Amino acid sequence: MDSQTRRFKLKETFDVVSVGYDNPALRFFIHAAGHLADGMAFKGHEHILDVACGTGNVSLICAERLGNGHVTGVDLSEGMLQQARVKATSRQLINVTFQCADLDAMDFDGKLFDGACCGFGVFFMPDMEAALSAIAHHVRSGGAIGISSFTGAVMEPLATAFIERIQAYGVDIPPLSWKRLDEVVKHQALYAVVGINQVETRQVQVGYDLNGFDEWWDIVWFSGFRGMLNQLSDSELAQFQQDHKQEIERFAVNGKIGLNVEVLISVGRKP
Repeated sequence: MDSQTRRFKLKETFDVVSVGYDNPALRFFIHAAGHLADGMAFKGHEHILDVACGTGNVSLICAERLGNGHVTGVDLSEGMLQQARVKATSRQLINVTFQCADLDAMDFDGKLFDGACCGFGVFFMPDMEAALSAIAHHVRSGGAIGISSFTGAVMEPLATAFIERIQAYGVDIPPLSWKRLDEVVKHQALYAVVGINQVETRQVQVGYDLNGFDEWWDIVWFSGFRGMLNQLSDSELAQFQQDHKQEIERFAVNGKIGLNVEVLISVGRKP
C-alpha cells in the first residue's frame, strides 16, 4: 500500500469512528493525555502545536494548563476536529484552535512554537523520522517535543483474541502500527536520529476494568480496529460479534474484564 492510499484509508477510518472516539470505554486516551501534558512541564505562557490531535484530548488538557498560552491542534480528519471544536466550546476554552491539515502541508507563515506534541500519532506516519523532523521544524530551539505510544502488550490478551478471530474471515489485517514504537529503545532511537536531545521516556499504566463485553466492543468499534470490522458483511459482523463475545467473556473476573493499556511517554528538547 503506497503512502497516499494509506493516508486516505487512515483519514476515512477516523472520520467514521470520530462520533464515538470519546466513548467512555476509550477513556485511556484522556488519562494518557494528562501524562503527556505533565511531561511537557509548561510554565503557562507557551504556544504549543498538537499534531494528529484527533478529538483534542491532548490539546484541551494543554489549553487548560496554559492560562497565558495557546494551543494549535492539527489533524487530517475533519470528523475528529469537529468533535474537538465542540468539546473546546463546551469547556469555554478560547486559547485553542483547530485546523485540518496534513503533516507534510502544515504552514504557519514561519511561526515557531514553544513546543509540540503528538499523542499516539507518530507511529501512523509512513516515515516516522521524517514526521518527527517535520514536527520539530516548527519548534523553536529549546522547545519541548513530546510523543506517546502504546507498548507491545497493549490490550492483551483481548487484542490478540480479536485479531485471531477476524483473520478467520479472510479480513485484510493492516500493519499493527503501534508496534513500531512499542519499546523505550525505539523511542530513544527515533529521537536520536532526528537530533532531539535531553530525552526522557517513561512507562505508565492507564488501563482499567471494563464493565463486560459491551465496553470492549465500544473500543474496537470506535477505534482503529473499525477498519477491519468494516470489511465484514452484516451477517458476518453479527456472527463475529457473537463468537468474539464468548471468547472475551472468558477473561472476565466477577463481571469485569481487565484492560491493559501501557503507554510510553517521551519528551525531548530541540537543540
